[in-house]
Order: sequence, then structure tokens, then C-alpha cells
Amino acid sequence: MSHIWIISICAICLGGLFGLYVYAWSIPTLQWFAPAILHGPADGNRIALTFDDGPCSGYTEQILGILRRHDVKATFFVCGQNVERSPEILRRIQAEGHTIGNHSYSHPFPFFRSRAFFAREIDLTQEAIEKVTGKRPKFFRPPFGARWLGLQPVVKALGLSLVNWSDTGYDWKLGTEGIVREALKTLGPGSIILLHDGDGAYPSQRADRSPTVKALPAILEGAVKAGFTFVSLDELLS
Repeated sequence: MSHIWIISICAICLGGLFGLYVYAWSIPTLQWFAPAILHGPADGNRIALTFDDGPCSGYTEQILGILRRHDVKATFFVCGQNVERSPEILRRIQAEGHTIGNHSYSHPFPFFRSRAFFAREIDLTQEAIEKVTGKRPKFFRPPFGARWLGLQPVVKALGLSLVNWSDTGYDWKLGTEGIVREALKTLGPGSIILLHDGDGAYPSQRADRSPTVKALPAILEGAVKAGFTFVSLDELLS
């Protein structure tokens, strides 16, 4: 009986350690296994605004209009499938001077995926973006900010920089006021802010980013009032 208890306890401990290991890979700001860029230099007052999961018809255009009115350049981490659905929106993103990043092709959860899988997801998106804009991005952000074994070597081999974030409005779960509050709460020099203009690689009918659209003017105005200047990710990390 004692042996059974010992084996059970060992199994529980090993399971807990494995769970902790998997959980650690999923934390966007954790740097244990696959370091990512979380913020720019802390000198000066520059910060960067980023949007994930687009382009998304109905929301990305509204966001672009707000950015233009506030004279702010942002970075859009786009999904390859969404690029193929809305190439005209990606052309507008480029034409208005924003930076474009790679956010995978189908927005998969990265756990237990092979190196070949990561390479295909990233390559397909690079090709989709280049077909529309004539350029390949140099920044990559994994879906959910999560990483897994094999991703880092692929990103490095493709000459990409893996960029996550330091601040977020949690706009996938909060309403307008909460998004504004959280996005501005811990801003500092070099901050990289995460928001969303789409919902994964799903069609635009699936997304509802109206709270983000409503929150964006207050975020821009609040950050400027606090003394920060928005710059593109290219400029922040140059």
C-alpha cells in the first residue's frame, strides 16, 4: 500500500510540474524559455501601440481613421488568412505608414506543435503579406503571446524578431472603460501596448471589437496627456 501511495504522490508531483512547465510557456511576459521583446528602451517618452488579429473588415478601418485623426502610427500584427480575406485593408495599413507584423496564418494555439508547423504558419503569412505589400515583415508575435519548443529557432532562422508586449487593455474580455483603464494603468517609457482589431483568424462576422474602437481615442489622449509619444515599433526598437 505504501508503494502505491509513493507512486501516486510521484505521479501527482510530475503532473503538477508538467502543468507548471506548460503554463510557463503560455505567459507572454515570461522570459524563461523563449525570450521575447516586451518593451523598447526606457529612455525618453516613446511608446508603441500594436493591434493583433486583423485585418478585420468593419473594425480595422475605424481604427485606422482614429489613428489618422490623432496622427499616430501603430503596428498591426496580421493573420495570413485575414490578409487573404481583406487585402485592400492591408494595403491601406501600409499606405498610411503603419508597421505590419506577422501573427501566424491560422492563429493556432502553439502548444505541442512541431517546428515544421511553426515554419509553415509563419511562411504562409510572410508570403500573403508580401503578395499584397511587396515586403516581408521583420516582427513576429505568436498567437496568445504563447511560445513552445521549436518556435524560437524558426523565428531566428527567418530573421524575425519575436515581440510580445508590456501593457494591454485586455480588450478580449473588458468593456470600453476597463480597456482604457488597463491600457493606461502601468504605461512607462518604452511600453508596447496590445489591443485587437480582429478575433483570431476568424471572418469579420465573428469579431466584435466595438469596445476597442470606442476606447481607442481615450487611450491615445490619456497617453499623450501623461507625456508619452506614440511611435511605430520600427522606431521604438531601432
